[in-house]
Amino acid sequence: MGGKSEYKGVVVVILATAFLFTFSQFLLITAYPTIMNEFAVNATQIQWLTTAFLLTTIVFIPMTGYLSNVFSAKVLVIFSLSCLAAGTVIGGWSPNFSTLILSRVIMAIGGGIILPLVQTILLNVFPHERRGFAMGLLGAVVNVAPASAPSISGMIIDFFSWRSLHWIILPLVLGTLISAIFVMKNVLEKQAEKLDPFSIILSAIGFSFFIFGLSKISVTGFTDILVIVPLLIGVLALVMFVRRQLILTLPVLNVRLFRNSTFRLAMILVFINMMLLLSAETILPMFAQDVLGTSAFLSGFILVPGTALLSVITIVSGNLYDRYGGKKISVIGFSCTLIALLLLITVGMESSPYWIMLHFCLFMAGFGLTLMPLVTMSMNALNDADISHGSAIVNTIRQFGMAFGIIVLSTIISVTTSIMDSSYEVGTYWGTTYALIVMAVLALICLLLSTLIREKRKVKKLSGGV
Repeated sequence: MGGKSEYKGVVVVILATAFLFTFSQFLLITAYPTIMNEFAVNATQIQWLTTAFLLTTIVFIPMTGYLSNVFSAKVLVIFSLSCLAAGTVIGGWSPNFSTLILSRVIMAIGGGIILPLVQTILLNVFPHERRGFAMGLLGAVVNVAPASAPSISGMIIDFFSWRSLHWIILPLVLGTLISAIFVMKNVLEKQAEKLDPFSIILSAIGFSFFIFGLSKISVTGFTDILVIVPLLIGVLALVMFVRRQLILTLPVLNVRLFRNSTFRLAMILVFINMMLLLSAETILPMFAQDVLGTSAFLSGFILVPGTALLSVITIVSGNLYDRYGGKKISVIGFSCTLIALLLLITVGMESSPYWIMLHFCLFMAGFGLTLMPLVTMSMNALNDADISHGSAIVNTIRQFGMAFGIIVLSTIISVTTSIMDSSYEVGTYWGTTYALIVMAVLALICLLLSTLIREKRKVKKLSGGV
């Protein structure tokens, strides 16, 4: 299927779809203070706009292996974009906070289906020897959204209300939906599948309760029953989910793929990498605004140069992967990430916010050199028949890594701020410093693990690609 010009329209549509979903996921972050005032909700409640989106995608992502073998790619793309359009309209109209959360859930249903589907389509459309380039394209699209959305929306809400964010993005969603109706092709081969409802229930309970328990730590402490019980229920349900997938002839999510050592190691590195990404993109603007005293606009703008660099590095890393494989690139990338985090630890309360901007550029260069090569390496380690399930696992790991990372590292900052007998600024400074130290340790672990990568590469003559 790869290398044919007839699929260029398909690639454009699905990349546009992936960007719109990831952009929408982070669209409202800058507007959180305004939404809190309008709907009279607190800082803990407002985070459910992010958490609800992540949890819903995590619930639906494991189903995509089944869905892609039952429905055509065209039907799934159109359905996902329809969910995004409906959620966007409901979000712009929302008369209360509950309705706004509902709009995020509807969007995330489409997101949970489309995010792994895009990856599967690209891996089917591009030839094996051009998969690094394909994943580089995808990375350039979906990795730029988390950083660009808050800064762009921040500029918009300086002049309009937060509801306008929905109405501005709606024409882009509808335009992509119309294009999908006419351009999308059925590019995926179907295989035997059977949906196991009990597996879906276990997955939903496991991830939801686990994330809920983690999110309550910063509010109630580690020993509260609202933390311990949900965490135990979540872990138990996830263990039951995994055990059930191992005994099912046609599992909802083929966790047997973790028996592949290359795939397993890549997933560990992807999980930690996503923890680091969203945590950095969340705590650095907060540090700039609360500790360094920057404006809301500047605190968001410090991420923009790094984001622009990421979009370039991700494509470059894809081409480098096609030439040199994933191990060398990953070692270099995690080295950059580690150095960047060590430099960020040195930023003091009197430092210029532009030091954060500079160090964040190095951080994003490291991220761009690691994520998509790791994803490509993990997919190349699998048989083509397993790619749909592999893509579902990758995206489950990515979403769960983001949710887990931001809750854990934000909790470090919240707990430090609450127990320190000092001003909020000083507490936030030390909390952020401790969080960055933990992140640096995680980056060092990734660097060491990346030296253990063993990959088997198929050497072929390069073709033109899509």
